[in-house]
Amino acid sequence: MRQAFEYIQKNKEPFLRDFRTLLRQPSVSAQGTGIADCARIVKKNMDAAGIKTQILPEKNGNPIVYGEVKSKSSSKTLLIYGHYDVQPVEPVEEWDSGPFDAKLQGKKIISRGAADSKNNVTSCIKATESFLKATGDVPLNLKFLFEGEEEIGSPHLPGFIDENKERLKADSVVCYDGDFDETGRPKISLGVKGLLYVELRCKKAREDLHSSYAPLVDNPAWRLIWAMNTVKSPDGKILIKGWHDDVEPFTPAQSKLVGKIPFRGENLLKEWGLKKFLNAKTNREALKKYLVEPTCTICGFKTGYIGQGSKTVLPGNAMLKIDFRLVYNQNPKKLLSLLKDHLNRHGFDDIQVKALGFLEPSRTKPSAPIARAAAKAAKIAYGLGPVVLPRNPASGPDYLFTKRLGLDSIWTGSGPPSAYSHAHAPNEYTTTDDFIQGIRYISAIMQEYAATN
Repeated sequence: MRQAFEYIQKNKEPFLRDFRTLLRQPSVSAQGTGIADCARIVKKNMDAAGIKTQILPEKNGNPIVYGEVKSKSSSKTLLIYGHYDVQPVEPVEEWDSGPFDAKLQGKKIISRGAADSKNNVTSCIKATESFLKATGDVPLNLKFLFEGEEEIGSPHLPGFIDENKERLKADSVVCYDGDFDETGRPKISLGVKGLLYVELRCKKAREDLHSSYAPLVDNPAWRLIWAMNTVKSPDGKILIKGWHDDVEPFTPAQSKLVGKIPFRGENLLKEWGLKKFLNAKTNREALKKYLVEPTCTICGFKTGYIGQGSKTVLPGNAMLKIDFRLVYNQNPKKLLSLLKDHLNRHGFDDIQVKALGFLEPSRTKPSAPIARAAAKAAKIAYGLGPVVLPRNPASGPDYLFTKRLGLDSIWTGSGPPSAYSHAHAPNEYTTTDDFIQGIRYISAIMQEYAATN
């Protein structure tokens, strides 16, 4: 470990240079921008690190960059998951610099993908390079799966996993796609929420009309608004019949973890420019809602005229996008059916429902060896104990590893906290220190997991 850490310290500048080069390559999966070129850069970096790498095309999807390194000293295998695709950059006008300029501002590196998640992908590659170049070996067998569709719900990854179970055989999984909590400590998540992402559309008149026809013509914007009023109450409860039937409550061990989580809500409120949380009077109440409850969020609403000034129109069509975050044992495809039945039952059969993404929720036991190894690694890399979450409130394809491959899996990663890094928003950033420490952290995870029984 000492030799690897020394190599990291000596090679900070070239590591940062390679990271910023990767950031300058767009890879927006939602728009299909730059994906193939980005996959080639990732492969080039892996090859240079000493990882045997290949680009594996997915049927009708974006390529997976897959690599392996054999250990001379261990028979244990760790599968590391990450993603090289990023979110769209809009609204572009709110960025202080070009979204793919990888601008260095003091210690900040400002770029789409800086915190989610090209920093983590690069950290895994550079950690492996550091072991190989400094010691001639890695602590254990390593397999890397870097996909290009995480930000659109990993639609083709289930098929890839099913077709490559032999190739992906391992003892545990690290999804190195996490971040820090708002107190500045590394987070280790023992599972993630699931996701159902849908698009609702309503069309009435063939085209937008003069708004004076409002008494005569149904307004699709109002139809969607009224429909959503039947889906979610003002206090945040999802009103769809049967939505909560399959929810499994936290186990005593999971509840114990929640009690240990530091949550400084006042810091988040200040960062976000808010005075209070929604439907939560205390920090503990807010934390519990954040981790435990299913959610329904309108992500976007498009209809009528939204340009400068005024234009009096009655929209001909309206569209909104919604994400539902799901907790353990909820099935997104079953819930999609419940949503459609709910809308029809409430008289909204004129609304079309299109599913855009499915992710099942997942969980791993707190006693899993990979969880214990990561906790030790956090103390080695940062001198801090981690914050262990029984469930990450965000979503990812973790269920593919826990359910289809039957492996223990954790989600973790480098700083800064997602609450402050502007991930998915303009001016996303990480820092040079966070990036270098992230390499140390995944290096320590490799070493500590190799040493577990």
